[in-house]
Amino acid sequence: MLNSGDHLRSFSQLGKLYAADNDGLARAFAVAIIFGIVSYLSISYTQNVDRIATIWPANGIALAAVILAKRPWRRHQILFLCFIANIVANIVAHRELATNIGFALTNTLETYVAFRIINFKESKPSEFRSLRFLMSFSIAAIASSTIAAIAAAFVAAATYEAATLHVFTSWFLADLLGLLTVTPAIIRLRLARTAPSSMASSWEVYALFTALAITMVLVVGLSERYLAFLIMPVLVLIACRLGPNATSAATLLMSAVVLICTAIGLQSAEQLSHLAVFTDVQMTQLLILTAFLTVMPLAETIDSQSRLQERLSAEIALRDGLNDHLQTQEQAISEQKAELEKMHNRLKEAIEILPEGIVILDADNRYVAWNKKYAQIYHRAIDTIVVGGSLEEAVRIGLERQMYPEAFGREEAWLAERLKNLRTPALPHEQLLDDGRCYLIEECRTSEGGLISLRIDITEMKQREASIRLLFENNPLPMFVVSRDKMAILAVNNAAVSHYGYSRRDFSRLSLREIQSGDLILPFESSVQHIGQTDDPQSFKHYRRDGRSMEVEVYVRPLVHEGRDALLIAAIDVTERRKADRKAAYMARHDALTSLPNRHLLAERMQLAMARAKRGDRMALLLLDLDNFKVVNDTLGHAAGDELLQVMADRLTKTLRETDTVARLGGDEFAVLIVDLDHPSSATKLAERLISILSEPVRIGTKDVICGGSVGIAMAPDHSCDPIELFRLADLALYAAKEDQRGTYRLFERELDAKVKARNLLETEVRDAINNNEFELHYQPIFCVQTMTAVGAEALLRWRHPRLGLASPADFIPIAEEIGMIADLGAKVLRQACKEAMAWPDQTSVSVNVSAIELEAESFVDTVKTALAESGLPSHRLIIEVTESTIMKDVQLATHILRQVCDLGVEIAMDDFGTGYSSLSSLTKVPFQKIKIDRSFVRDLAISMEARAILSTIVELARTLGMRTTAEGVETAEQFEIVKDYGCTLAQGFLFQKAQPADVIREILRAEPDTRQNAA
Repeated sequence: MLNSGDHLRSFSQLGKLYAADNDGLARAFAVAIIFGIVSYLSISYTQNVDRIATIWPANGIALAAVILAKRPWRRHQILFLCFIANIVANIVAHRELATNIGFALTNTLETYVAFRIINFKESKPSEFRSLRFLMSFSIAAIASSTIAAIAAAFVAAATYEAATLHVFTSWFLADLLGLLTVTPAIIRLRLARTAPSSMASSWEVYALFTALAITMVLVVGLSERYLAFLIMPVLVLIACRLGPNATSAATLLMSAVVLICTAIGLQSAEQLSHLAVFTDVQMTQLLILTAFLTVMPLAETIDSQSRLQERLSAEIALRDGLNDHLQTQEQAISEQKAELEKMHNRLKEAIEILPEGIVILDADNRYVAWNKKYAQIYHRAIDTIVVGGSLEEAVRIGLERQMYPEAFGREEAWLAERLKNLRTPALPHEQLLDDGRCYLIEECRTSEGGLISLRIDITEMKQREASIRLLFENNPLPMFVVSRDKMAILAVNNAAVSHYGYSRRDFSRLSLREIQSGDLILPFESSVQHIGQTDDPQSFKHYRRDGRSMEVEVYVRPLVHEGRDALLIAAIDVTERRKADRKAAYMARHDALTSLPNRHLLAERMQLAMARAKRGDRMALLLLDLDNFKVVNDTLGHAAGDELLQVMADRLTKTLRETDTVARLGGDEFAVLIVDLDHPSSATKLAERLISILSEPVRIGTKDVICGGSVGIAMAPDHSCDPIELFRLADLALYAAKEDQRGTYRLFERELDAKVKARNLLETEVRDAINNNEFELHYQPIFCVQTMTAVGAEALLRWRHPRLGLASPADFIPIAEEIGMIADLGAKVLRQACKEAMAWPDQTSVSVNVSAIELEAESFVDTVKTALAESGLPSHRLIIEVTESTIMKDVQLATHILRQVCDLGVEIAMDDFGTGYSSLSSLTKVPFQKIKIDRSFVRDLAISMEARAILSTIVELARTLGMRTTAEGVETAEQFEIVKDYGCTLAQGFLFQKAQPADVIREILRAEPDTRQNAA
């Protein structure tokens, strides 16, 4: 605190005072703003070569504000905000950060020290009058300026230059001038309304101040040093005629003239040689200081003499009025008696409104005063409560009237105890009355020996305590109250008795440590690792009376039990829950059907094995797949399949070492992790042995089932030390084993990985080719056999691969189906083919092949509609070709979709007839208009009579059903003559034309028929 006389307050109380004192905060901000502006002007316009402001009135402003502040927190606000304003002014004036903060702290220190010295020497620092106070203020200003100048020299030395006498004198004189001239002037002007009025007229005041200002301008601004002798007479006249307040204002005016002249450039340049002690500016400062220290005591002396004369006159007048005062003394005494009566009544009113019962006794324990609440509490003995009545007698009468249930049967002992508490009040005690209310009695003796006694109603608190005790006793969870120091069990509830098997007497002889393994983490314990963790449950083992253990989670809370520090402990039996958790953890890492480790546990063990493999140990991962498991599952049922898996798991477990791991990955897939292999051949021998035991018959019900299996092997560190990569390599080897022949094993080879990577690369290229429209359509013309007229062309997809050259559909169509992009590709082909057909003769058609995946898509019909609409191609010029195998995947769905396509006017053709299911029923269900005979039949027509018989049958069947026939793959004239003789209506093949790009096919379709006939 700045004022040692003020009471100390806590930070929270100061915070409330700061928040509530809005007026004080506003004034502090105003002072800080003025301080900052004046600081900036001083720094900007009066800074010397040592970078010290030669005129510094800002600290005088701050000290005046601190002195005038009546509250300590207002002084805090002023000092802090002035400190901030000083920093801001320094920043605006481009001072370095370190210098800025150092000088701001130095100015704040100077203000604080000056106030402390004034406050120490003067009881009322804000009055600022008398010669003694002027001396105290001057000492405070000189001392604080000296301290600040020393600190400033150190700051300057630490930030931008070595400490010099010039820095010290510049700071000292500037701050001393500011304190001595500004602070008294502000305080005196602030208190001018309380000062006696001057006898001088207004013109005299203006004349003296004008003369002083002109003289200062001549001396300072125009460097007329010889006129300096005129300043002192003017100041003396002001001191004699106008008094101390005007004298302070005059010295402030002198400082202001110096500041203004310096700011506007009238001050002569600073002249300082290395031998000079004071500069011209400092000499001017010394002039003002000398004038202040000379004239101000004179003014104060004159003012003191004036006040002394006034006081003597007042004492004479006082003596004259003394007789009148004595005459009125008796009247004053009467008034004081009346006032005392009023105060007594006010005291009675004050205690009357208290919610607690209060009684005041004299030194003999007789009633002096009480309030209404006290009378209500003891209403049954109200007749005994009178002024001057004895409290002891009232208590005895209350006993006779049975007002105190606790005294029943022991009245004399209870009365003795009550009187003892009355004579020597000690700790508060409780009193229960016959109406069921309970009161806490607090009593204390006064300095005159009287007694003040307070009755606080604690009935509701007692009821809550009873409820808490009832909750403790009847809680279904076992609960304990234990001492904090020795962990002795002080109390238990019924649940603890029944759950642990101990009686309450047994528990009272035990400590918590005897039934619990481990120590509690105590609330608010200083152990750094446990602070703040007591809200979480703590896990322990507890032991019942019969020796059985149980796992519990305990919650701990501190409490006071019968005046002792204790702990309340609630214990939850989690034994069954922990068993269930362990079982769940086991099931999460093991297969539910076979109890083998699952994929997660296998991955953990592979991580450990890989760490050893990196150090040079060899291990192998074998992936097993049962070959005929699906057949068993489908024919004998899932129960038989589960039994087969259990038998196979048991066989694998018995075949392996305890250090090895066999895991079920899912379905009919198993994995075997072999560690500590001495040679790679050991893994292949184990694979042969595993295949052998998997191929042994298994009795399922009444049938013997032979399953068998295939194995893929990858080894570490030979192939990889990464668990995921090793698993992938073993899976590649298993896939290769199943692809070669079932019932064998394959050891991973780099060629397998290369093959898969090439396949993955091709998939990526196909995907990019579809997205980038890299595929192109070639068209193979279709001719009428009789006229050799081109009636249309079949669209065939081609891909100019940057590495593989011109790729056929067999290379990329299956991949497009696998990656799920065949529908997008087919839609693009259909749109492009329809658009190209619009450039052909009107009598020609375009045939487009459709896969089973395209046909199964719900949007296929919309795709056909969109292609026709975008291209403008008439629907009868579009032919959709589907194979028998495509239809037979889902005959009902294929029939439904193709009928919708046919309803659009599009022609449907069966492609590759005779190579698939050859289901005649499909010819009647699906609306085919054309049958395309597969090239495999056409190829053998010249040498095989069976091929001719089949051709004849197909043509006759198509004719009977009203369909046209197209012979595919006609490559020789002999084949052409045969298909013509057997009645085929259309033909296509290399004999006529290979598939050609779009621009070539346009010319072919526009050519004359006789030209094609000659070519055939």
